[in-house]
Parts: sequence; C-alpha cells; structure tokens
Amino acid sequence: MNDLPLKGLRILDLTQIAVGPYATMLLGFMGAQVVKVESCTRMDTSRGFARPSTTGAYNLYPGGVPGERPWNRSAHHVHRNVNKLDVTLDLATQEGKELLLKLAAVCDVLVENFRASVMDRLGLGYDAVSRANPQLVYAKISSQGASGPEMDYGSLGSTLEQTAGLASITGYEGGQPLMSNETFPDPVVGVLTVGALMAALRARLRTGKGAFIDLSQREVTVGMMGEAFLDYAMNGRVAGLTGNRHPVHAPQGVYPCVGDDSWVAVSVRSDDEWRGLCDAMRRPDLARDARLAAAAGRREHHAEIDEAIAAWTRERGHYQAMHLLQARGVPAGAVLKGGETIVDPHLEARGFWDTVDHPEAGEYRQVTTPWRMSKSRRIHAAPAPGLGEHNTFVLGDLLGLPASELDALERQGIIGTRPVGAD
Repeated sequence: MNDLPLKGLRILDLTQIAVGPYATMLLGFMGAQVVKVESCTRMDTSRGFARPSTTGAYNLYPGGVPGERPWNRSAHHVHRNVNKLDVTLDLATQEGKELLLKLAAVCDVLVENFRASVMDRLGLGYDAVSRANPQLVYAKISSQGASGPEMDYGSLGSTLEQTAGLASITGYEGGQPLMSNETFPDPVVGVLTVGALMAALRARLRTGKGAFIDLSQREVTVGMMGEAFLDYAMNGRVAGLTGNRHPVHAPQGVYPCVGDDSWVAVSVRSDDEWRGLCDAMRRPDLARDARLAAAAGRREHHAEIDEAIAAWTRERGHYQAMHLLQARGVPAGAVLKGGETIVDPHLEARGFWDTVDHPEAGEYRQVTTPWRMSKSRRIHAAPAPGLGEHNTFVLGDLLGLPASELDALERQGIIGTRPVGAD
C-alpha cells in the first residue's frame, strides 16, 4: 500500500448527495482515509428515507426492494461512497460538536457542501475548526459561494444549470431549453474540488498552515460557458439553442444506426476530416462537390449532408460506424446506453470498473478514477459503509474514547446505526 499517492492523508467528510461525495470518493481511491460524518437525525439524503415507499421512489434499490435497512442500500449512496468510513454524530448537541472538533484536530482536510452559513451557525465553521487544527485545509462547496447576497441559497445540479445560464444553450433549435439530465455541474465541481485541495495541501507543505477554500458551484458552471460569454462581450451575440450542431464545425450531428434507438455522433472539424468522412462513406462525389469544399459551404448545406450521412449510418451498427470513421481520422463516437457502457470493451481494457460485493446491496460494477498514474496506483473499491458502521473505530481507536463512553453516547442518541424514524 506504500505506493498510494494520498496514503496518510485523512479527510473529514461532511458532504452529502452528489458533488461532495464524488470528490471525497476520488480522494479515497487514491489512498486517503475518508471519514464520513452523518447523524441518525439527518443522514445523507442520498441514502433515501428512513421509511421509504415500497415502490422505491426517489432512490433505486436492488430488485426494487428497499429491504430491512434501505438507508444502506440506496443506489446513489452505494455508488458515491465507496472507500469511506462512516460515523454518526448529532451536531445539534454540544457533545457532538466537541467530538467533531476533536476529529478535525486529527484530520488534514474537512470537506462540506452545506448552505453557506450552516457550519458557522453550528459553531463549526472555518474559524472554529482552524483553532482546533491550524493546519487543516477546509473546503467549502456551496451553491453560490460563501459570500454575496445569495450565499444562503440552496441548489441541485439541475437548478445550477439554470442560474448559470447553461440551459440557455442546451436544446434543439426552435425548441425549449433542456437540462443535461445528469446534473452535469456536480461531477465537474467534484473533480475541481480535488484539484483545489491538492493546491492547498501543496501550499501547506511550504507554509505549515491550512487554508479555507470557498468553491462556488454556480461560478464553476458559468466558467464552462466561457466561449458564449466572450462572444457576447466582444460581438454582442447571444448564444442560442443549436441542438447537436456546431457554430463552426460542419457537418456535426448524431445519426441513426442499425438497432433500436442506436446512434453515432460525428463531428468534422477540418477539410481533411471531411474528405475522410466521404472516403468512409464511399462518396467521392461529395468530396468533389465544390459547394462542400469548405466549412462555410458545408454549414449552408448541412441538411443535405445529414441525409447522406444518415443513409450510410442506418446500414451499420453504432460501434462499426465509429471504428470506420475513426480509422480515417474522423471524430466519431457510438452513443452508448447505460447497459452498453458498463460492458464497453475499451473501458474494460483500461481497468475502469471494479466489482464490489456490498453486504446489503449485493454485487455490482463500480466506477473508479478517470485517471491513471504511472508511479502509483489506486485502491480497489471497498463497499459503501452502513450508517454509523465505524463509530467504534473512529471514536474509539482514533479519538481514544472508552467503550463505556460510546455506550453512553448511543443511549443519548448522539451516535447510532439506525436513523430516527426507521422503527
């Protein structure tokens, strides 16, 4: 285990739902010890509800069955929280707050994604935890940032796509704005959180001091639209809905293939790629057509070209079309459904998936890190923890609390393994 890049780093994880748990999951894959903090009165909402409907509404369960402990087998929780320890602390109590500060004193990083003022109202904001541990790096992920008139506004990735303006450019021409449907800002912010933490930890190596990272999800999402804002600032043009087309590259689109709801995406960025596309389709007439020799002409006749491409792709599978085009230097990708992605040969060859045997959810395939390091490795995914599963280890072994004190904390409801309302 000595070659793990983050071995010896301990993360205090107060995040929930999507963006924060994804960031800390990635840190865990690189060898950091991640201690997830929840409570029996307010567990991570990605676990679902203490008493869910039998239909499994809101969260997916194996076989559609919530089971005896649905909070431990919700798909969202199981996916985002591998490689973590789990401790419960009721932060509404003085004892819970004191224990959290003691944990902060033995950790290197604290990550949370509550509304901006929540931790300060609890008396557990950066000022308080930095007194307990001046070397702690505190990453605060919030919707609008930790300052400004909307600092206490909440959000999900879906609402961020609206307030950042992203939805104004995602949709089909002449139609309504569309969401990405995968709350796109969340994983992007999660990856950027890892980068910001690495920068702060690097600075700590030089100065010996911790830092406060104020990370705004809205600002990250706005930054993803840089080209559209620059075009408006320089030219006064307001970006609109363009569907699958591109303002410069042509042709570009998603084309039907053999099979039910089967597609391939194609994007031609240069005249050489255009000739490669014509060669793949065995359409030398299109390559010789003077109207289509340059991108401007191809944009003008985009509909005509789309018909030609679709006629060719309809006779081929989406993987086949992708491979034929890529062999000629044309950017193309099979549009995969979830069931295809999880068995994709390329991802399999890269070792992207881990097989995890979760004690309550069963065996499944788990996503891992989107990077590989030549001098170090990642750990194999360990199952997402049950609620309060590691109370004894975290509070007993790490903080040194005796068994009698742990029993007392459980009797008082400050720690536990069952959410309030489960009985």
